[in-house]
Amino acid sequence: MSMWMYLQALPASAVPADQTGCDALFDVEFDELRRRVLAGEAVWLTQGFFQLNEVYWPRTDHGDCELPVFSGRHIEDPGGGPGHTVLAPEEVARAAAFLERVSFPALWGDRTDADLRDRLAADHEELRAFYGRAAARGLSVLKHFSF
Repeated sequence: MSMWMYLQALPASAVPADQTGCDALFDVEFDELRRRVLAGEAVWLTQGFFQLNEVYWPRTDHGDCELPVFSGRHIEDPGGGPGHTVLAPEEVARAAAFLERVSFPALWGDRTDADLRDRLAADHEELRAFYGRAAARGLSVLKHFSF
């Protein structure tokens, strides 16, 4: 089974209010999704995002470790799918600050899977840069999950 997570930065006023609007935003050709990623407007994580969220533990008082990966206001899929989550600009700023202050090597510690470490370190850096850009522009982040 293929799983992926797609994060899109956009103005708060452009965040769809429901599942139909979210689906329309992501229902574009793959080349458009790739263009968004290459332009720094989006991030596509193809695997390891569950493990990355675990690396961000222990949880802080504000739950900041979940902000980059899973947290946000849930937009439910009436069809039973995973739906979407959205972070408001202030939550994006908090996620960016969290990612900026944490050290991935320190969080990884002495775990032994070098391939997983390298992939998650790259994802961490991609998320750090993405959230930093989005926060600097005052944008929201909409997350789409496919399981």
